[in-house]
Amino acid sequence: MIVTNAIAKQVVRFFSYIVPGRVAVTIWPFVFIYPPGHIKNERLIRHERKHLEQWRRFGIVGFVPIYTYQFVRYGYDNAPLEVEARKAEGGR
Repeated sequence: MIVTNAIAKQVVRFFSYIVPGRVAVTIWPFVFIYPPGHIKNERLIRHERKHLEQWRRFGIVGFVPIYTYQFVRYGYDNAPLEVEARKAEGGR
């Protein structure tokens, strides 16, 4: 479910402190997008759908520690789950 309301604004704003420039955050089963105009960005939607798939694959309990470990170990751009999501965009 895609959320673009005031809650999405707060979620995206919070995570933008960790990774500046974010406009979307996926927390099973929601994709928070803000500003709402980004909902038309098909690459972004494919990227976030891949994150939903990853949440399903690893489960709610598994995804967070795996993602966090990769983020700390490799950095945002090189974290394997982020690399996989970028590949799903159809780019890079």
